[in-house]
Amino acid sequence: MATSLQRVLAAIGLVGVVLVGVWLSNKFPRESSARTRVIRSGERDVATVRASVAEQRAELEQGEGQRLQHLESLAQAWRVPMSAAHMAAPLVHAIELEDAIVLAPGKQWSSAHLRVTAVVERVTYRQHGVSVAANHTIARVENIGTQPVAYLVRASSAERGRCEVHGSRMHNAIALRPREAADVVLCAGSGSVRLEHVEVLEIDEFQQRLLSQLSPRALGSDDMTALAHQPFEAVESCGALAAPSLAGLIHDGTATWADLVDYYARHDCHVDAFVPGYHRLRPRDG
Repeated sequence: MATSLQRVLAAIGLVGVVLVGVWLSNKFPRESSARTRVIRSGERDVATVRASVAEQRAELEQGEGQRLQHLESLAQAWRVPMSAAHMAAPLVHAIELEDAIVLAPGKQWSSAHLRVTAVVERVTYRQHGVSVAANHTIARVENIGTQPVAYLVRASSAERGRCEVHGSRMHNAIALRPREAADVVLCAGSGSVRLEHVEVLEIDEFQQRLLSQLSPRALGSDDMTALAHQPFEAVESCGALAAPSLAGLIHDGTATWADLVDYYARHDCHVDAFVPGYHRLRPRDG
């Protein structure tokens, strides 16, 4: 009896071993197959990402090529040279005055790029519908360097601050070529000039024309300065440019004057809108 029971138990044990073996033999291929599917899925994901990056890079390169072709056509129309290498290179940037100084009439301040002279001269303007000629305080800004510069000069009357009503003289309020000057009229009446800030970016002649298309309002200047802006070259102003929005980027600290100038020294404002988050190209970026 005992022997029969032992045989039955042994048979049951043998069947159990066989079943476990069968289950294990099926389990490993299933897990292996699942791992293979995961790996292959990952490989497809990586391949998809790489293809997407390659496609985006191709689109960017195509867009960059079209931009350069457009700029080359502008250079031909303006009869000035354009260097693709220079357009891609960092521009020399300098903040040349940060601490305000006062210039009495006839006195000068100068840097490697600019000379600013305090001048008192008669300027004709209209007040209450009447033409008036009166002495005005003027900051005469001259490019004394060897190449064009985009410039930012903040100045006011030392005695009266910022005057709401005064005359003006037409000038390029954004960029000057060597030996060019701009008479920035500050206030009616004789007085000294309070020079507060001077900043420049070195550019070439083609970039000087590109930038001259802008309204000074887009770079944070007031309405009087914008109305007095008159490039020396016959360039078409970017009338559709959202100047207040661009100036707002400067006022809220999202962008700087140099960021906007750097962008539009490389792009035609008739075609390309400023990209929020863009910052000027620095030497370490090149």
